[in-house]
Amino acid sequence: MIYPYSIKKDSTLRFSQSITFYDYLFVFVLIIFAGHANKFFQFSFPQNSVGFIIMVVLSGILAIRREIVFNKQFYLLIFCCFIYFIAISIKYNEIHPSIFLYYSLLFFIVYVVVNSLKFNLFRIYEYLLYYLAIIGLLIWIIQLLLGGDTLYNYFGNISSIDSFSFVTMDGLNAILYSVQPTSASILFDFMPPRNCGFAWEPGGFAVFLCLAIFINLFVTNSDDKNKKRFWILVLALLSTQSTTGYAIFTVIILFYYLNKKLNIILLLLPVMITTLIIIFSLPFMSNKIFGLVNETRDINLIVEQSIGNENSLTPQRFSSFMIAIIDFRNNPILGLGGNDKESWTNKIGANISTISGIGNLLAEFGIIGFLFFIIISFKTSVFFSEYFNYKGKILFFLIILFLSISYGIILLPLIMSFWMFQLFIPQNINHKEVKNLYLRPGSNMAKP
Repeated sequence: MIYPYSIKKDSTLRFSQSITFYDYLFVFVLIIFAGHANKFFQFSFPQNSVGFIIMVVLSGILAIRREIVFNKQFYLLIFCCFIYFIAISIKYNEIHPSIFLYYSLLFFIVYVVVNSLKFNLFRIYEYLLYYLAIIGLLIWIIQLLLGGDTLYNYFGNISSIDSFSFVTMDGLNAILYSVQPTSASILFDFMPPRNCGFAWEPGGFAVFLCLAIFINLFVTNSDDKNKKRFWILVLALLSTQSTTGYAIFTVIILFYYLNKKLNIILLLLPVMITTLIIIFSLPFMSNKIFGLVNETRDINLIVEQSIGNENSLTPQRFSSFMIAIIDFRNNPILGLGGNDKESWTNKIGANISTISGIGNLLAEFGIIGFLFFIIISFKTSVFFSEYFNYKGKILFFLIILFLSISYGIILLPLIMSFWMFQLFIPQNINHKEVKNLYLRPGSNMAKP
């Protein structure tokens, strides 16, 4: 069977390998879990042990199929994780072996992803996001044509869908598409309704699309099919009406033209600045930004309102960061280490779920976890720039940084596989091997 982007087998290249159906299936499951829109497909432990076990089992099968051998980087990371676990146990005078087990298995999944798929991970991811973008656009257009909450009500007729859906604003998820009620759009003056795609909210979908656009422009070959995929991804991104997505896309495009010719950047800079001002001054953008800023003034009120509530309250990104940073100040070195009952909000009986990725990282793992994330993601960013032959060593780092400020998905296997890529990729891989995977580096790349 011939799969999209399949490559020729070459026994002289250790890292050249054809992409199998299982590889596509595995990455698809990673994406759906990262989408976080359905409670069954949430990657968490012990809240969703079934979903967690599914990912571990699928990773184990992939490791066996690819005959993965664990290297010293993996064992060193597990050892450091164990030392951290001992330190946390001593600090709080309480032992939680499930915490060590969870993160050990999480690193196992990420290691298997990187070592098994290597650079094929990028090609598979972009390909799958392209089709998920098409599906999202088609259903979003149907949603527009039906008008109002018609599609939302159709989704609501699916048995038990409300009990499994984890979409913001009381939205509903049918695995490949999430739909929010029209009230979600009216709240921030979003017109028309926003495209959530397969994710828990439009902003999350926008982030995944931006990662695919980065791969399309800086990693894979430039051909007619690439251009088609690019425009589909961009159209889907526009339909999300996401401030974070637009910001990341702007950074990507600036670096893209920087790699073309500097004079093009200088020529287009006034146009770009004017366009950005117009976009961010639109009602649906400006109102949301002002709303996020204004919410930060009412943090104490938000926390107080959540005390004794059965359902957790989820503040917006800036408020979430400010709430999480208090835990960091209280535990600056090691963080909470998974001991959520030590959180200041839990101690006063508040039921708060913060969504700031960087804020939660600082709160949970202190300066140790923060430095690990920053150093590894920056080294990966430099690695991508060198191996994919483009200017901008901080480009990927900026993408991950924007993502981490807005959303708490940086510790999901899919996203970790991207920012930890340099740590786990075989050290002796070279440019020749990358070229034969039909990726970007060099001017004499083979054509698929």
